[in-house]
Amino acid sequence: MLAPIHSLARQGWLAVASATLLLACIAPAAGRARSVWTVECQHPIVTGVEIYGLRHISIVHACPVALAFFRWEIDGKHRLALYRCHELGQRHPHPHLRLRDFRGWRLSLTPEFVMSRHGASFAVIGNGFPIACP
Repeated sequence: MLAPIHSLARQGWLAVASATLLLACIAPAAGRARSVWTVECQHPIVTGVEIYGLRHISIVHACPVALAFFRWEIDGKHRLALYRCHELGQRHPHPHLRLRDFRGWRLSLTPEFVMSRHGASFAVIGNGFPIACP
């Protein structure tokens, strides 16, 4: 015969069972989901520049670099120096990075746009910036 609920609760079994059930439901979803939090580099939002995936660099140091790159990149001449869009037999154009360095920061597409230097790195996104193929 099952013990009354209040007896189980008193012994802590109800809490343990509830926690186990909750973890069983959450754990598979958490394992599949990619944890990506972004940081808006401006408040209020003006440029839409956001950074994420910071490794060995703080927000305070990464945001000025991302914003400087944004200001440089929005000039039409610089955009052509940064990348080109190639079809490569696909329906959607694929970006090809032409510029590999910006003020000492290495640029790469992994497929995220990543800036790295001296073991520090972060990814940059925002409103079609920095890479936007139509």
